[in-house]
Amino acid sequence: MDWKIPLFKIYWDDDDVNRVVETIKTGMNWATGSNVQEFERLFEDYVGTRYAVAFNSGTSALHAILLAYDIGQGDEVIVPSFTFIATANSPLFVGAKPVFADIEETTYGLNPKDVLDKISSKSKAIIPVHYGGSPCLIEEIKKIAKEHN
Repeated sequence: MDWKIPLFKIYWDDDDVNRVVETIKTGMNWATGSNVQEFERLFEDYVGTRYAVAFNSGTSALHAILLAYDIGQGDEVIVPSFTFIATANSPLFVGAKPVFADIEETTYGLNPKDVLDKISSKSKAIIPVHYGGSPCLIEEIKKIAKEHN
């Protein structure tokens, strides 16, 4: 794969650094303080949605979304076999079973054909992962999800 954007490069500018230092110096609660609320409002405006909630990690966000959709004991969640551990752990956190699907070789994301093979009557969700800045075949996965809703 030809990486146009470095996988592990952190992008920041002086404003980012100054905001972090400012927050630390004030002693305010950085996790739920005014900067987080401002970020959520700016994000809502940017994407054109009514609500946005910032999380401390992707793990927490995945856990919350599974809870929000009432996924739990006895349910199955299809996840990629090549991913960060949080993708597979989040179904376990709510009592569901992660079902590993193969990836395809151009994006390293879920292989839609294998996702289709893994769907069962217990399947309640599919968690696609866009790996290393390369989007998975999301339109195909969305189509499969809609057909098996």
